[in-house]
Amino acid sequence: MSSQPTLLKALLLKRHQETHRAFCAEYDKVARSIDRSLIGSSPSREAFGRWLKGHLKTKPQAHHCRVLERMFPGHTVAELLAPYDPVTKDSGVPQTRPEHREAATNRREVFHLGAATMAVGLAEAVCRGPDLLEQVLDSGSVSEARLLFLEAEADRLGRKVPPARLLPEALTHMASVRELLTQRQPIEAQRRLARVGAKLSIVVGEIMFCANHFPLARRWYAAAARAADEAGDRCLADLTLASAALMPAYSGDPRGVLALVTSRLEQAVGATPAIAWMWGLAAVAYASLADRTAFERAINRSRTTLERCPSESVVPGILSFQPERQAFYEARGRADLGDLHGTAKAVARTLEASQADDSNDPVLARLAYASALAKSGDVDEACGNAIAAIRGARTFRSITVVIRAHEFDALLGSGGAATRDWREALAEVRAPDPAALFAPAGRTV
Repeated sequence: MSSQPTLLKALLLKRHQETHRAFCAEYDKVARSIDRSLIGSSPSREAFGRWLKGHLKTKPQAHHCRVLERMFPGHTVAELLAPYDPVTKDSGVPQTRPEHREAATNRREVFHLGAATMAVGLAEAVCRGPDLLEQVLDSGSVSEARLLFLEAEADRLGRKVPPARLLPEALTHMASVRELLTQRQPIEAQRRLARVGAKLSIVVGEIMFCANHFPLARRWYAAAARAADEAGDRCLADLTLASAALMPAYSGDPRGVLALVTSRLEQAVGATPAIAWMWGLAAVAYASLADRTAFERAINRSRTTLERCPSESVVPGILSFQPERQAFYEARGRADLGDLHGTAKAVARTLEASQADDSNDPVLARLAYASALAKSGDVDEACGNAIAAIRGARTFRSITVVIRAHEFDALLGSGGAATRDWREALAEVRAPDPAALFAPAGRTV
């Protein structure tokens, strides 16, 4: 029995993964990219020692072979576990021709894909099959075409307020990114994948937020922040912070909003849509606290910051901040402060600038104006505006609309025909049921 170290030991020493603990951690990462059922199937400490010393009587189990060959592309198990001479760099095993080795690996993965089809069901395999095959082809170094595709998909999904029906699509792309990140990618590819992961996490977080699932939204925004930091993208990290501040903003917690954004705004230099967004959120929070001076300062900073942003950075959707959103924040703040004239002007700006069919900003701005009217004592006009807002053809019944509609309702008394008409309309508005996201009819893949 040979006592000469194996090629596996030489390669692990080069990677600084020669300890059993370090090897098992890397083993599990690679196993996850092949088959999640293999996670935790790493060899025992004794078996690992035999692998390093070449004290083997038989070939390792099949799943060990699959993981080892994925961990070290270009080497067969026989080569990895054969005695290795570091001087001649000879493993003592005839080298397998690269094209034959690649073909053998791909055949194994295709057969594995076939087995997965029967295990998880035809529908899921059809949806995930291409992705699983591409994971095999991209192992070790993701292709430029794949990176460009994932980047384009993340941007496409972020160009609107994403409806719940896009959740399966976003999660499928997220699975691609996650599995590619478990593999050893070049540094720049790793950074780009992390950036895509951050954007997709924001998309999923927005879906959770609009569907009234705040706990999951918080988790996805936290994941987005971690990915943005990994990518070294300060603008994307700011965008994530602004997105996360929506939850205290719509939970009646203005001080919570300020606690999130104030520190960052004090340090901010330059002009980006995310910074303009945070100034707008701060302005609404100050208005809720009846601090008119702080509101005026913050809303002016929001407007001027947005005006200074490069035009190419101000795009539709949730991955930027638009003039109509800024105008809506001004309308909301001025309504809270009882400024009817100022609210009307800001609402007009919102409606004039709004172009997206899926945006809630026009509806929310109209509800803000209705609130300002109610505070001024014009209840009939207020109810008429509020009814038109929530029954509009373009109204997207997200949790934001439901919350603002009930806040308007709280301003009204108990009587009057206009109030009764409004409450009939309000009865048609239901908060989204978070459980509907996970109902069988909306099953994700």
